[in-house]
Amino acid sequence: MPPWAVWPGAIIFNNRQDVSVYLMRRTNLIVCFVVSALLMMFSSQGYAIHVDNLYEAAVPVKDQTPASRVTALKDVLRKVIIKVTGQNVVPAGLFQQPLQIQHMVQQFGYESRQQSPTARPELHLWAKLNPTGVKQLIRQTGLPIWPEERPETLVWLAIDDKVGRLIMAEDSDHEAVDQLHRAANHRGLPIILPLMDLQESSVVDFDGIASMQLDPLQLPSEKYGSQQVLVGHIQYIEGSHWRGRWKLLGEGEQVVTTPAGPLSDVVQAGIDPLASRIAQQFSSYSYVDSEQYIDLSVDDINGAADYAHSLKYLQSLSLVSQVDVVGVENKMVNFRLHTRADLAAVLKVIDLGRVLYPRDTVDRLVFGLNP
Repeated sequence: MPPWAVWPGAIIFNNRQDVSVYLMRRTNLIVCFVVSALLMMFSSQGYAIHVDNLYEAAVPVKDQTPASRVTALKDVLRKVIIKVTGQNVVPAGLFQQPLQIQHMVQQFGYESRQQSPTARPELHLWAKLNPTGVKQLIRQTGLPIWPEERPETLVWLAIDDKVGRLIMAEDSDHEAVDQLHRAANHRGLPIILPLMDLQESSVVDFDGIASMQLDPLQLPSEKYGSQQVLVGHIQYIEGSHWRGRWKLLGEGEQVVTTPAGPLSDVVQAGIDPLASRIAQQFSSYSYVDSEQYIDLSVDDINGAADYAHSLKYLQSLSLVSQVDVVGVENKMVNFRLHTRADLAAVLKVIDLGRVLYPRDTVDRLVFGLNP
């Protein structure tokens, strides 16, 4: 129970300290309302994807000796931190304590992997790290944390290679598709490619994508509900060299042309700016010294199914460690979220999920439940 009791029409305090705590909570609540109002103004059309593989990575290794494993685990940690923070450059000081890194390992194993269909198989060390340990290390270093709920990006990609000119679909058997998913996974960015079914093929053509004529892509992109749409054209030059051009749909920026190089570099050069932009928008630098709680209510609860849906959703939020049910008022359920993140970050994650939407209220934080 909180140090005060809230009854209809009255707030009863036990002592002066309780008044101070209440005023602090009320100030935080006002911040919630301000952020919530901004989210209502700028919220997007799409949905968040919960990225599950942020704390695992595979890296090449010479052999299975302990010495090689220690070196490889540093590379695993570097890859994990890039995905968790959204930062493409990680401070070298994070990797000076190999014993600390080994203590973070939850699972590891060795496997043979090919970086491309034409490459020779290589021995890789795969490891999964403890999320709590990684987050603690990130906070100590002063880096942000990009929550696991992330906006999905739709990619329209035209390939001009030795075989012909093709628009890539999700099920396309092309090295560029593998490289695209590998590059997005490196940054922890969820992506999808279009189906390119008969309906889409009738309105989307290769020349339109290659020339960055984006207006015809607006309508077919809407059905995917993605918050970001990336358009790319990759052209084979000679040998192992390719060239790429990239553009964000709906953005006023110029087309970005990547230097000629290997296909993997050309694809990564298209994904990196997008990932950095999204991470900067949704990452949080602010953490509290100890766990705090946020009280919020969810309205429009019509039966057990709605109640279970809203509770399960709040429990799934990566920034929330625990959810308590503190009361029920008609069709409204009052929840208490335990978190170490700042209020703005939690509200951004809630908005990104599109399960709840903020209500226009004066004295409390209330969300409606989307159908």
